Amino acid sequence: MEYSRKVGPVDGSVVPPGAADSRVMDFGSVFLFSSGKADSDDAPLPAVPASQQTGLNVAELIIGRGFGTVIRHRDFEERSNFYDALLAAEARAISGRKGIHSAKDPPVMHITDLITVCKILIAGFCFLI
Repeated sequence: MEYSRKVGPVDGSVVPPGAADSRVMDFGSVFLFSSGKADSDDAPLPAVPASQQTGLNVAELIIGRGFGTVIRHRDFEERSNFYDALLAAEARAISGRKGIHSAKDPPVMHITDLITVCKILIAGFCFLI
């Protein structure tokens, strides 16, 4: 985990120290390890310092493709160790007009009502029961 923060029980707002009605949320980063270089399972992983992670940051991928935004933090607040990389990914998505930053309308969501289809099928094949 990268950091923890006390938040309010309802809206998630930051709670001042000493407040009785709060909970603690832990924040961390998730990485996907790529196996493109190592074809065999017995190949050793390269030695990496503890401060540097190997693989792809999932949050950076999501933000870079325009599926999310970065919550801005003040300089004195705790934040992710990869905050600057997340801001750069968001800037690339905005300049490339990707995802939610695009001027295009989002695709129409199609919903299939399977309950109605099921009732029609049951009514058509009730003679088999």
